[in-house]
Amino acid sequence: MKIIFFSDAHGNRYAIDQFFEDVKTMAYDRIIFGGDIFGYYYEQEYILSVLKRKNVHCLLGNHDRMFLDLIESRGSESALVKKYGNSYKDIGMKISKKNIDFLYSLQSRYEIQIDGLSLCFVHGTVEDPLDGRIYPDTEIEDMSGYEKYDFVFAGHTHHKMVKKLRCGCTIINAGSIGQQRDGRGCSYVIFDTINRSWNFKVCSYSKDKLLRDINENEETVVMRERLGEVLLRRNG
Repeated sequence: MKIIFFSDAHGNRYAIDQFFEDVKTMAYDRIIFGGDIFGYYYEQEYILSVLKRKNVHCLLGNHDRMFLDLIESRGSESALVKKYGNSYKDIGMKISKKNIDFLYSLQSRYEIQIDGLSLCFVHGTVEDPLDGRIYPDTEIEDMSGYEKYDFVFAGHTHHKMVKKLRCGCTIINAGSIGQQRDGRGCSYVIFDTINRSWNFKVCSYSKDKLLRDINENEETVVMRERLGEVLLRRNG
């Protein structure tokens, strides 16, 4: 089986459109999305609709949970706007009920047994599927949560990574499809369960429209600089 795994769209419809353009000529069996439709950029409703239409198996990310907390009156819109930008401004009125219902159906962990492999897909980590972070230089002392898996696929950090643990598990972070932070481009990974091999792919898209959107959404100077710097980082 060939699985395409990608994560962390963050409202970037232009990267999502390019991703699906890239994969349409590829041979694959399943596409899995590792969460974070929300945050930073502005086309969450569009991306939700595309993911549903394409029958992508989606996981819940921490930003997706933040949105649900917000519409449940358990979060602060002003705090989210200050930290993550105007994509959170009035966001509750921009998402259709059918897409909100879809978000409520998402789980934070997905496990499958295929071709003799035990695979786990999360947004963060096995211990903390929504908020956990493992970076390339993170030392993992307790491997008990990973011993039963051959491969764990994750996102959240926006850093591409392959980390082989002493217990035999390999952690693969696909990076981010919508907001790369490692200077190596927006990305996804293709995993072959027969060959037990993986291949990172960079999703190259035009940044002009997204930069225009940032300017049109009346972001603060600080947030415009933050979003623009991340967006234009090498191979971004």
